[in-house]
Amino acid sequence: MYRKISVIAVAVAALALPGLAQTNSLNGTWKLNPSKSDFGQFPPPKEETSVITVSGSDFKQQVMSVGQNGTQSYTRGCTIDGREVTLAPDDPRAHIGAVTLSKIQCARQGNSLVITETANLRGTDLTDRLTFSASDDGKTMTMDSHITSATINGDRKLVYDAADPASAAGVGMAATPGAAAMIHTGGGATPNLSGTWKLDVSKSNFGQIPPPASQTDTIEHNEPSIKIVEDQKGGMMGDMNLTVTLSSDGKETTYPGMGGSPVTSTAHWEGSTLVVISTASFQGSDVKIKDSYTLSPDGKTLTEMAHVETGMGNFDSTSVYDKQ
Repeated sequence: MYRKISVIAVAVAALALPGLAQTNSLNGTWKLNPSKSDFGQFPPPKEETSVITVSGSDFKQQVMSVGQNGTQSYTRGCTIDGREVTLAPDDPRAHIGAVTLSKIQCARQGNSLVITETANLRGTDLTDRLTFSASDDGKTMTMDSHITSATINGDRKLVYDAADPASAAGVGMAATPGAAAMIHTGGGATPNLSGTWKLDVSKSNFGQIPPPASQTDTIEHNEPSIKIVEDQKGGMMGDMNLTVTLSSDGKETTYPGMGGSPVTSTAHWEGSTLVVISTASFQGSDVKIKDSYTLSPDGKTLTEMAHVETGMGNFDSTSVYDKQ
């Protein structure tokens, strides 16, 4: 849960590698903005929500679209390696709504992700070249579509606004790991985070950061004091054990980071979500981390959404913990 020390070090190292984090800014929940979009000759949906997960070379997009013919949900998935893959009809990646793909290719192009899909419609190949790009501030994602076939040639430009992951959890589509746990109790109640929490690697998304082999955190929460003892095994940073005490009333706390560099954190509540802002400097690069911790309504799952900003780029990760 509290992986700030390793995140600070790995964030700078990972973002220094050319192309490694170029498409990670696509991660998140995106809501279609029809007023900013251009659907060309194609009928627009009434509404659409897209949840994108980019983890290493794996791309996954979960879409829920409401149109004139009702609601459809589908998942687009591929490996970002530039290779064109022929898909068998029974391959789950072949089914995009009512369309069955015969080929798919995913490649990075600068800061964008380009997916080229081929389908056979009435004996004619149709190709859709999709270019996904996120704005520098992370608030907007654009999907440019160029469709070509023997009978159809057209372009679309779909613009999406960043949305709260919790807003997509109830729309009837599969969510990213841990998204369901982002639905918290209403009324602004402050939950108690005390307990022993074990990282569920399979439900988490670490982006460009290799996950640890295991991690168990123990929290003692006596408002406003929140003491976290983290025991991490394996991963890029190796075994680690650290203790951090936060103050949810906004008071600063400082503790040693990588190489002895100090990390300064402040914590506060936004409704029932604990938000922790941390700043540090590592190898001459300033790092800012925003962590949001949300407890599930049944108190059995704790989800951490981390947003890391450095001078070389930004990325996000999601860590999901089960109560022991």
